[in-house]
Amino acid sequence: MDYRTVVSEENDILEVPDQTLSPFIEFETQDDQNNDEKQLRWSHQKDLDDFFSRVYQYHQRHGFFCIVLSEIFALVQFLFIISFTILIIQCIDYPLLFRSTPLARNITDKIQISQVIQSPKQCLRNMHLITSLCLILSIIYWIYRLSRAIYNLQSYFNIRAFYTQALDIKPSDLPNMTWHEVQQRLIIAQRTYHLCIHKSDLTELDIHNRLLRFKNYEVALVNKGILPPRINLPILGDIISFTTGLKFNLRLILFWGPYAPFDQRWHLQQEYKVHSQREVLAKQLSRFILLYGLANLLLSPFIFIWQVLNLFYGYTELVRREPGVLGSRRWSNYGRLYLRHFNELDHSLNQRLNRGYKPAVTYMSSFVNYSIIETAKFVSFTTGAILAVLILLTIYDEDVLNVEHMLTLITGLGVLLGICRSLIPDENTVFDPEQMLQLVLAHVHYQPDSWKDHAHTDYVQAEFGQMFQLKYVYFLEELLSPFITPIILCIQLRRKSLQIIDFLRNYTIDVQGVGDVCSFAQLDIGKHGDLKWFAPVRAKPENDTGIMNDGKLELSLMHFHHTNPKWQMPKQCEIYLEKIQERAMESMQTSSILQQSLNQMQSLNVQRSFYSDPTSASSISNRSVIPKPLSNSNTYTHFAPLTHTTTSLSMQQQSPSITQSGASKADLPYKNLAPFGVLSKIHTQMFGLSDSNYLSAPLQGLPGAAQLDMNVSCLFMHELRHKYKHGEYEELEHINEDQDDETKC
Repeated sequence: MDYRTVVSEENDILEVPDQTLSPFIEFETQDDQNNDEKQLRWSHQKDLDDFFSRVYQYHQRHGFFCIVLSEIFALVQFLFIISFTILIIQCIDYPLLFRSTPLARNITDKIQISQVIQSPKQCLRNMHLITSLCLILSIIYWIYRLSRAIYNLQSYFNIRAFYTQALDIKPSDLPNMTWHEVQQRLIIAQRTYHLCIHKSDLTELDIHNRLLRFKNYEVALVNKGILPPRINLPILGDIISFTTGLKFNLRLILFWGPYAPFDQRWHLQQEYKVHSQREVLAKQLSRFILLYGLANLLLSPFIFIWQVLNLFYGYTELVRREPGVLGSRRWSNYGRLYLRHFNELDHSLNQRLNRGYKPAVTYMSSFVNYSIIETAKFVSFTTGAILAVLILLTIYDEDVLNVEHMLTLITGLGVLLGICRSLIPDENTVFDPEQMLQLVLAHVHYQPDSWKDHAHTDYVQAEFGQMFQLKYVYFLEELLSPFITPIILCIQLRRKSLQIIDFLRNYTIDVQGVGDVCSFAQLDIGKHGDLKWFAPVRAKPENDTGIMNDGKLELSLMHFHHTNPKWQMPKQCEIYLEKIQERAMESMQTSSILQQSLNQMQSLNVQRSFYSDPTSASSISNRSVIPKPLSNSNTYTHFAPLTHTTTSLSMQQQSPSITQSGASKADLPYKNLAPFGVLSKIHTQMFGLSDSNYLSAPLQGLPGAAQLDMNVSCLFMHELRHKYKHGEYEELEHINEDQDDETKC
């Protein structure tokens, strides 16, 4: 593999054009001077990765004022947790509060709060050694967070000026702009301000490679099975433990830490690119992993205490109020990486997974353990009866609450009743695992090929459960993470040191103006395409180590094209997507997926009149455009959101995620269908026919059309893969690989 040395961006010097004598005398105005100052201010950013990341985060965090509030509240919240915990542990006279001493029992008056809470001097004098140590560490960590907050606010204030001056986006306009619009202005700003000195023009792929340089490596490592390590337990079998603490340590080891292979944000150290150094580097990496594991082991008691406090203060009231939240589900850290496309930003990933949440919940609920249901019904009945009697007694005489532990008993029975009822499915629900998993696939885009026609099996349910885990499992993993993470680092991950070194060497390329990136992130179909996913025909290598599993590269290319329809992709990529479109036109009469998409297209055109004439809403609701087999399915509307109303409704019905703050906002170039999408090709052909019974108006500009196009393209590509596996189709026609260097992916 060839590499080109990237000149350090910190040492580059901006080239000044030669100044020649002019026959005319030009006077520089004040506006010209201001423009020159702006260009010099934003020209040649030393660390474009950090700069673009802050530009992206500034948009996602809704502007400077919201960022200031977030930073301040985070610092205050940390102080509150520490001070409130010390107050509870050290500064309350519990014998007096509970009247457990003879002196306290003799007090006949009500005990005042000032009597129970000790003075600061008494608290400090009676403080335990462990509490004092935790307090000192907390103060040091808070000072570190304070310094980071000040630095971040200074940086984001600079980004605020960049938005206003270079991108011409006022703070009041930011909430109404999508990232796609900001990115287009960023590309235009490069031509004026020369943010990157190595290239005159930036592409969408260049920006995404910088924003997701390390996350693309993580996606590839997960796809190759190198990360995360699997743990084999005697009873539970193979489990995947990929906690937040483990993920943070992996990023320190591989990307951020002092001993990471990347000595700069954009440069892999040169010795990691030399084959003869692989054994030495693997041993060195193994020692570093061991050091990180031992450090985690030493800090594990303090991390565990923090995890307990954070979960206790954050979710105890929520669990008391909504006990069923423990039985709800969330996308796991492993699932978010397995289902992530190459070059997919966080907000785009959140949108896809949020749209697939309801079908995923329905699919997992279709696996019923009837013994648990019968037990839950019995416990629910007895618990409800006891709780009803206690509630009636408290209504009759409130002195019942003064009985010892009565309030605790009522609260515990309520929590138990909520948990039992969450285990009992709706008696009117009809489960169809195959259809539900197909709906999930339409949004999340990935599943192993072995799951096809086996969605009803316990094996597939268990595998999908690793990606879509129960929240109480998540809580347990995070609580035990301080003790599990050192074991995984010291035992499991150290064994993979050589695999990690080989991966970084084999799949790192130097891109001019971007630096060292994961080669898969370049979406090079000709080099890394999978023959089974209709990639270009070429001589099959002895091993398929350079091929992504489950169509990761092919689907990532299709997704990146849909989210960036103006991206000028290489010629080979265009030919590949054109072949997919041609196959779609050939299969339009035989593919059930394409037949469903035609009905969805008709529905979108019918709803066009809704936007132009609101009085036509009643006629729309009376028209049936969904195929008969699916017309009774309540979740079919989530197959492809047809309008912003449908999308927002599905978002409101979802349970709140533990790790995500609020619902994500749709952010796609809805106004333009992707030229190489399957749906756009069918639409173009059908709309071009004058006698077409399907379409009466173009889909351009309709909300939801781009999302529907991506969903249909994904499902059709999976259908082609399945048919190819069973010999119904041969691979696509030969795609010419003898292209110029400029046309290669």
